[in-house]
Amino acid sequence: MSRMRPRILVALPFALAIAACQPQPAPAPVAAPAADASATQPSAGATAQDDKSPTPAGTDVVSVVDNTPMAHVEAASGTQLDGKSLAGKFSDGESVLELRADGSYVQTLRVAGSTIDSDGHWAPDGAHAVKLDPNSKQAEDVRFEVASADLLKGADGREFKRIVE
Repeated sequence: MSRMRPRILVALPFALAIAACQPQPAPAPVAAPAADASATQPSAGATAQDDKSPTPAGTDVVSVVDNTPMAHVEAASGTQLDGKSLAGKFSDGESVLELRADGSYVQTLRVAGSTIDSDGHWAPDGAHAVKLDPNSKQAEDVRFEVASADLLKGADGREFKRIVE
């Protein structure tokens, strides 16, 4: 028995060294928590940069993209419109508003001889309206009534008609 003890003592450090060099198994993928219906609808103006939550463990994402389809807007005429069918350029004769299918917008306002450019995001706001949420925090949200796929009415009474290019 005394002969076995030295062999065990010599073999034990080698066994520990080999065990320490073994790679650890990859962690199990983290399942995303189930989202409720209210969480699937992005808030107006929400972007991937707005989400300051840490990246979930086990992911290597560069950016978070919300591929949730935009909610439908019902025009005052009764027509159901989605983001793609409402997207396009609209003008009141002076100013131009471009609604993009990805939920962003660009607006060029011409008032009293000066030009103001604005951009941000748009989203349905109630049954027959869309809300523009500017990226500039000094600017206020603007609401347009959706009369039809080709006509938006501002709260100030201005009518923006679709520009056919």
